[in-house]
Amino acid sequence: MNTFRTEDLFKAEEFWLLAAFVLLALVALVAVRRERRRVLGLVVLYIAAFALHASGAPLAAAGMPRAAEAARLVGALVQGIAFVNLLAALAFGAALPALRIRPSKIFREVAIALSSLAWFLWLLSARHVDVTGIVATSAVITAVLGLSLQDFLTNVMGGLALQMDGSVAVGDWVRFGEATGIVREISWRHVAIETRDGETLVVPNNQLMRNPVLLVGKTVGGGPVALRRWVRFVVEDRVSPTSVVAVTLEALRREPIPNVAAEPAPDVVFESVRDGSCEYAVRYWLSDLFAADPTDSTVRTRIWFAMKRAGMPFAIPASNVHLWSEEGVQRREAAEAERAARRTAVESVPVFAPLTPEEKERLAEGLLFTPFAAGEAILRQGAAANHLFVLTKGSVDVRLETDGKASQVVATLTAPDVFGEMGLLTGEPRKATVVAVEETECWRVTKEAFHAVLAARPALAEEISRILAQRDVELADAREGLSEVSKRLRLRDEQGSLLAKIQRFFRLG
Repeated sequence: MNTFRTEDLFKAEEFWLLAAFVLLALVALVAVRRERRRVLGLVVLYIAAFALHASGAPLAAAGMPRAAEAARLVGALVQGIAFVNLLAALAFGAALPALRIRPSKIFREVAIALSSLAWFLWLLSARHVDVTGIVATSAVITAVLGLSLQDFLTNVMGGLALQMDGSVAVGDWVRFGEATGIVREISWRHVAIETRDGETLVVPNNQLMRNPVLLVGKTVGGGPVALRRWVRFVVEDRVSPTSVVAVTLEALRREPIPNVAAEPAPDVVFESVRDGSCEYAVRYWLSDLFAADPTDSTVRTRIWFAMKRAGMPFAIPASNVHLWSEEGVQRREAAEAERAARRTAVESVPVFAPLTPEEKERLAEGLLFTPFAAGEAILRQGAAANHLFVLTKGSVDVRLETDGKASQVVATLTAPDVFGEMGLLTGEPRKATVVAVEETECWRVTKEAFHAVLAARPALAEEISRILAQRDVELADAREGLSEVSKRLRLRDEQGSLLAKIQRFFRLG
């Protein structure tokens, strides 16, 4: 009868293997932080397998040799599998990424499976088990199982094929059936696609291989991912298509829109004419496919404000219209409110102070209502323009670009305020860029409207030049502390210079 000895429980090489495993586990815990839970699980698994392997000695001493051999075999098998998984965590989680090699998840799983199988066959061979016979027998079993597990094997082979040919990769945007999303994972069995709505579509690999898949925003030649979007709108047919296209393009390109690619630049196409309306479409390239709907909304907002500024009405569907007597009253009230708003806008401009009430009324009739969306540029630094803006709602940033550096915000104007006087009066290029901070409403005073007032009373030019010169001298005095004599001399020179520019710009006298 066998006698059990305590030293038979553990042998020296088993302690060395345990020590090596613990040391590798500590390295993995430090080097591969995202797999700490997995590594801790492997440590627990290895210790359990170590104990199972050690139980073979007491089982043999108790006269159960078959149970002892089974315990040793299973323990050794599980220990080897734990070692294989730990080495895979170090290799795929730390070593290969350090070499800028990032194999897919399925290759890692295949490597672990093949290594575990090789370890199992080696264990059998080391115990003098006829491995050749097992392999031959397993071939028959595999043929039988293959018929019953055809879908499973097709999924596995499909996953391998996807990884090998690279036709669909993690991070690609795809359209499968009615769903569009980004590929987050390719595993043995399926491909996980995350949609823009935060849902995940799980597609079996065999289905993905058998059906057409559209790679969204990806070309055969490579390059950055970009998807062309169409934003359609309808305008009344009495408006010239050339004008609609020009106004829309100017609104889209005057200030960059987030997630809209600069190249190729957005364009506008005239699609069709029907029922007294003209259909147009803005086409642009979307750089962040997750932001499709918000970007479409921003583009529509730019179009809406551009049409409002240009006085181009959107077309509405033909319908029956019922008129009530109150409509005339409401229309008159709306017209009177607009006239009051125009007069208030003119009254708020300091340089228009010398105008008589009649002249202010005449100028108010020529004002143009010009709303802007948040982020739109109202004026561009260096651009030639001959109008000023009366800010009646919202706020704007004044940005200055110097020495080729990126523009910086130097001031913020909040309604009511005025900007662009020198452009209206002298035609000088804009000295700064003005961008709407929020939804903003302005009244634009054009050169043509103001010229009608000046032509009727040219003496106004002298009074306006004096107001502008006085303002400039006051600013200079605040900065430099001018003497009374210096202020008078500078006021005379500034007024003379401004008067000459105004007279020359409006061709007075």
